[in-house]
Amino acid sequence: MTSVISNEELQLINLLEDSTGAKALDVVNNDDGVIFVVTQGELGKAIGKQGVNIQKLKKQFGKPVEMIEFSPELEVFLKNLFKPVAVEEIDSKEENKIVHIKVDAENKGLAIGRNGSKIKKARLLLKRLFNVDDFKIL
Repeated sequence: MTSVISNEELQLINLLEDSTGAKALDVVNNDDGVIFVVTQGELGKAIGKQGVNIQKLKKQFGKPVEMIEFSPELEVFLKNLFKPVAVEEIDSKEENKIVHIKVDAENKGLAIGRNGSKIKKARLLLKRLFNVDDFKIL
């Protein structure tokens, strides 16, 4: 993990941990919402029964809240990042730090997101957590 966490991000992480008991490794806070990357195995605790924790945080922040389960393995993290879309194939080039994923043609729009929102989120998180320079959906 290569990201540097600001004081504001640290406060958000502490808020999540205090309110849910789940540990967060990273957070992205922008106009589109708040994205927490939680420790492997703690996603259920972070979300809460029937999404109660997400709803509380969403109300508190006044914008959407999303939780993604971290994995130190790039392939597993990518699958977590794009759920519920099934990632069919992952091509990772270590020397160039480039990652391509292949998804079913029917789900490509869902994987890309409205106005490329999911691609932007993936690029940001992959850069912060895995130092990936480029990312594409095939």
